[in-house]
Amino acid sequence: MHSKRASSVIFLLLTGLLAGCSARVDDNGTPMRVVREINHLMDDVAANELARDPELATQLGLPEEDLNYPFQNYLTDRSQAAYERTRVQRLETLAQLRKAPTANPKSNVARDIAVVLGAYEVATEISSFGHGQTNLGIAYPYVTDHMRGAYADVPKLLIRNHPGRTAADARAYILRLRQLPDAIDDERRRMFADAASGVAPPDFILRNMERAAAELSADAPIDHPLTVGLGNLLTGPDDLTTEQRIALEAEGLAVVRDQVIPAYTRFRAALNALTINAPSEPGVWQLPEGAAYYAAAIEAYTEEGQTPEALYQLGRNEVRALTEQLDTALIAAGYDTGTVGQRLANLATLPEQIYANDEIGKAALLAAMNEHLTAAQNRLDDILEVRPRTPVTIQSLQGFMATTAPAAAYMAARADGTAPGTFSLNISDPSEWPAFTLPTLVYHETVPGHHVEAAMAAEIASLPRLRQLVWNTAYGEGWSMYAEDLADEMGLYEDDPLGRIGYLQSLLFRAARLVVDTGIHHERWSREEAVQYLVETTGQNETAMRREVDRYTVWPGQAAAYWVGRKKIKDLRERARRVMGPDFDLKAFHQEVLKGGPRALSILEKDIERWYSAPLTSD
Repeated sequence: MHSKRASSVIFLLLTGLLAGCSARVDDNGTPMRVVREINHLMDDVAANELARDPELATQLGLPEEDLNYPFQNYLTDRSQAAYERTRVQRLETLAQLRKAPTANPKSNVARDIAVVLGAYEVATEISSFGHGQTNLGIAYPYVTDHMRGAYADVPKLLIRNHPGRTAADARAYILRLRQLPDAIDDERRRMFADAASGVAPPDFILRNMERAAAELSADAPIDHPLTVGLGNLLTGPDDLTTEQRIALEAEGLAVVRDQVIPAYTRFRAALNALTINAPSEPGVWQLPEGAAYYAAAIEAYTEEGQTPEALYQLGRNEVRALTEQLDTALIAAGYDTGTVGQRLANLATLPEQIYANDEIGKAALLAAMNEHLTAAQNRLDDILEVRPRTPVTIQSLQGFMATTAPAAAYMAARADGTAPGTFSLNISDPSEWPAFTLPTLVYHETVPGHHVEAAMAAEIASLPRLRQLVWNTAYGEGWSMYAEDLADEMGLYEDDPLGRIGYLQSLLFRAARLVVDTGIHHERWSREEAVQYLVETTGQNETAMRREVDRYTVWPGQAAAYWVGRKKIKDLRERARRVMGPDFDLKAFHQEVLKGGPRALSILEKDIERWYSAPLTSD
């Protein structure tokens, strides 16, 4: 899935950022003066965005000298004042982008300016509702929730992303640690301010948050993940003496004990207080201008002209069609008793489908996933002109990260080369990952899915830095859903009928998500109605489906992007095939889709139309 790019940005991180790079453009008639002016504007805008968000700069793996300030020393400002400054500054940036000189529509620089202009238009529109959190390509109605926020994101940043090569890195860790209480308190205050305006997460989301915050304040200070993380980091730098390590470790422990844990205690008390008057059911329809907010979110995550009503009906239709396909496949595999959902649920509980809930079983599960990854990598030449060079690994989520992170998520490789692309999986309960579902999960998250898309964007798209800060969910998740179809076309299920049933179940799940997202936020479904619909339709267990519903509750519109993006790519491929006839080349089509990087579906459509029309206009 793509929740995929770690909280609000998990799913925003692209690999291979190059220091100070600009787009390699073929001017196509555009004067180089204009190209330089546009690139200079985008460089300035990118620098401003990263100055506002030092945590993003760390996650991307940028060197400090690139940004001309020691961003590793700082956390992102989460105050109400910073929120208002960002909103105003992005309005000013939008005005600047609209005044940018005109480039030839066929040039890369024209695409670049169109992508970022669209991202700022969407961001400014959604932020005008005055609540939640909005970034380039992603938006949430609430300040923080059970999946994201300072209380969860900063520990992840410090433990997973903060560098640990030098003494300066270690001291920067402690500087950031000292800022964490203020970050948590700022979001706490903003939550109360939004609640006073009628914008508060449902009570079950607040309880989820309280449980996650409790986990991060339950340990003795010396055993706290942030204390342990500092201890691990201090083993790295060679320019620290033993005495300095001891002193820094003692300083960090004192900060955790005297400042960080009390901040979590205040945050938990605030969550409990907010729960008293919070709504008991999901749905942004309950918020001020909630219907307008959801309509804007739907268009932001899919494309202009999409409506909740149309997507709800599309989802219903696709669920019916996929249920029929699964019925046929299950009967052929010998499973013919009960509804499709019941048969899928029964299949998932068969002993041969379940990995043991111990270290041996978990190791076997990861080994099986790596086998599926290898199989897909061995057939990449069937679908790509150029293979990605960036490596990818599969790992299990550990400790507190398993509490707030999505069940499965891909994170692109860091620009500094210190980490490959990583697919992380929560396998604390292996029974949630039946063997027949693993192939499609791997293909979606790694090859030919998210990892291929992210690696190719870094390696062949030559995106200017600002483009690398803009994620488009419909494009990225659409590609990864389309990659599941590619795996089927590549023959990866030829000798695995149950694996192909897992593929069809994955498609069914995505279609059902479309129904549930619109069902919750437009049709006013209850939480239980949404959970039971997913369980009965997809055959997946109730615990997992309850987590899914909670995710859609705090991230309206995002689940719709998967199906719409996949459908657009498949439609463009069929259109190109019809126009080009025997000259259609599947590898070349994929090259055109991937080389432009993440972009709005309307821009992708124009790129593909130019590609398949070029042979006709050149004759």
